[in-house]
Amino acid sequence: MEEIKKHDVKAFAYLDQINKEKWTASHDGGWRCGILTTNISECINGVLKGARRLPVSALVEITLERTVHYFHVRAIKGKKMLQNNQLWTDFACKMFISWQQKAVEHTVTKYSHAQQSASVQTRRQGRHGMNTHVIKIANRECSCGKWNQFGIPCSHGQKVCGAYNISAASMVKDYYDVMAYNNTYSKHFEPVQSEDYWDEPNFQLVHDPIIRTVTRPGRNQTTRIHNEMDWRQTRARQEAQQQQGDFSIQENVS
Repeated sequence: MEEIKKHDVKAFAYLDQINKEKWTASHDGGWRCGILTTNISECINGVLKGARRLPVSALVEITLERTVHYFHVRAIKGKKMLQNNQLWTDFACKMFISWQQKAVEHTVTKYSHAQQSASVQTRRQGRHGMNTHVIKIANRECSCGKWNQFGIPCSHGQKVCGAYNISAASMVKDYYDVMAYNNTYSKHFEPVQSEDYWDEPNFQLVHDPIIRTVTRPGRNQTTRIHNEMDWRQTRARQEAQQQQGDFSIQENVS
């Protein structure tokens, strides 16, 4: 918030009036685990690629067909996981096992048995490692941030769970459960009849060609507020252009 305030005081005042649980990942109670950007609409754009600038009826039809397809494929996948007696979804299993293997190389120092807190030191692997992280089992959090972000005990958390004789598997969030996955995609859709059988609409769509008229060359400016991901991409693009320019200068000199 202080960074926002430095850039725009009005934006800070506007956001400060909104309940932070509604728009921040740090105050949402863990409901947005794994989401690193507030631009969730990009996920919808990814699903509906190729459907832009189509008539409204075509957009609705494509949206329905792709949604039905997604649910159908995932319902079959969920049944297979149940038949294989799988505890969690594939994503959760992969993350948990990967971190479980890394936990073997960690060293634990207990601090409080009542609060189930400890520190974990990692071994050096290449240029990484030799870091100390703080874990609080009661709060299900680690200073590395991965446990809080994904809702799955990280390698540090799993190591501390073992030190306190606690099952790390019991700390995985419920929404990764295969039964929860199946309940999500067990819903069904009703087929849509031909347009001849539709009810008459009580409104009229008016096409205004002026709205789509391009008034200037080039790409339209977006109104989306850029975040850290955009800034990193911009810096990387500028650095690449600068390096290319330096290389051209060296060729001309030689």
